[in-house]
Amino acid sequence: MKKNASRLLVGLLMCSLLMPARAQMPPAASGAPAAPDAGNSEEVQPKFFIWGLLLNIAVKFAMSAFTEWRQSKLTNDLSNPINYKQLLFNSAKSGFVSTVGGGITGLFGFKSVGAEENTVADLPTKPIQIENGQPNYQGAHVAIVAFDKAGAVTGLRPVTAGFRSGDRIKIKLLPTFDALMVIENINPQGVRKQIYPPSASEAVALKAGVEVLAPLGADQFFEFAGVTGDEQLVITLRDPRASGAAESKAEVSRKDENNGSSFVQETLPGTYPVIAQSLKLRHER
Repeated sequence: MKKNASRLLVGLLMCSLLMPARAQMPPAASGAPAAPDAGNSEEVQPKFFIWGLLLNIAVKFAMSAFTEWRQSKLTNDLSNPINYKQLLFNSAKSGFVSTVGGGITGLFGFKSVGAEENTVADLPTKPIQIENGQPNYQGAHVAIVAFDKAGAVTGLRPVTAGFRSGDRIKIKLLPTFDALMVIENINPQGVRKQIYPPSASEAVALKAGVEVLAPLGADQFFEFAGVTGDEQLVITLRDPRASGAAESKAEVSRKDENNGSSFVQETLPGTYPVIAQSLKLRHER
């Protein structure tokens, strides 16, 4: 009888371990084997939808989560004609929107989408969090795409690599959020002017998770020549809701790699991202 009772007790203990809501077990006695971990991988490493993709929140920090997100969306091999045609197709589906006036443009109401550069080469230290289904960070990936005179891709570069007069380039962009994008020029005399889109009352409308090339036209490139000195191009990505107090003032963290640069910005509840980065343009003297 004692032997059967002992077996019954063991069986009850095993059942209690399998219950989903159980009391915490006391520490194992000295010398006793450790109890097996009853938690499954989903409990240890919970997953949530972030930026439209199911991500593992065990990846704690924003730059790591952004890197995981972009892996399934980023195009690095532009020598592949299929990849390049897909980017051109995405770009052709994008277009310009007005940033002033009535109707749909009343959602924006900006005098200028452009912003002062706000990125630093650093990693954010605050962990990513989900509140009401929304992450506390947004991000973007930006790369310089270089072309030869025949229009063939010669390579990708981070934004910090800059470019020289005579170079033919496009800018490759992939945001986690719907964004308005403009490119401004600051010439050697310090005069700042929007150059893309050409009209200062328009911006390029980008969709979250859709990678495009700017200029949008297949046969359009940025190419500068004929002046001396150093100047800048400033690329701004702004959420259409990021105006006034709703504009995130947080510093933007930047990570530069061979295939481009990644950016993440903290967005507190009620605020929306603005990412602005300058590219150095060096003219031959």
